[in-house]
Amino acid sequence: MNLAATDDGHSSEGFLTRSEVAHILRVSPTTVTRWAREGRLPCQKTLGGHHRFERTVIEDVREHMRQGTLMSPHRL
Repeated sequence: MNLAATDDGHSSEGFLTRSEVAHILRVSPTTVTRWAREGRLPCQKTLGGHHRFERTVIEDVREHMRQGTLMSPHRL
């Protein structure tokens, strides 16, 4: 799957960059990358090796974090 960025630097097709995810989840971009590598956040990788995250999944994670009911990383 080709996950291209739009002209304004934002991801397309319902996918988010690690910076966008970091902003939504209120964590650092480094934390987002670590969570992706650990399998805590499901993601796609671009041909260039960049992580892209489905917007709907990140919104679910954000809601679970707000409620304090974040599932174990293997159940996301």
